[in-house]
Amino acid sequence: MDWLDSHAGSVQAAATLVLVALTGYYAWASRALVRETHTTLQANARAMLQARMDRISEICIQDPNLMSLLDDEADDSMDVRFFFSNMFLGVLEEAHTQYALEHSMPAEDWTAWAATAETFLGRPAEGRADARDDQPSIQPRLKAGSA
Repeated sequence: MDWLDSHAGSVQAAATLVLVALTGYYAWASRALVRETHTTLQANARAMLQARMDRISEICIQDPNLMSLLDDEADDSMDVRFFFSNMFLGVLEEAHTQYALEHSMPAEDWTAWAATAETFLGRPAEGRADARDDQPSIQPRLKAGSA
């Protein structure tokens, strides 16, 4: 007991170093766990987008005339067009959010999504590096409508 009393400072310093090393290890392990979790969440988000796109493809396969109905302006029933368009644009919006805002989607993946959008919509998607600016803007129409 006298030895502990005379060496209390040394024992406390050694115990402090052990605690610092243990805390450093836990911080390192927690950071690695967070990195793995982030990677898993990103992969899950992209898989969810692909599943939604697969569902849209299933709908197109089940009803082959759906795409021609989308172009039929004489049809008063807007439900099919509205539903399908909202599903598709919602998926594209989420893909663009992952790419441009969250930076969780690689550029190669976004290029594939933009090509899909261009195929369906017939014009380049926003955010593409090679997107053309020759599409008419909505701003003049908005200003004309408010005047």
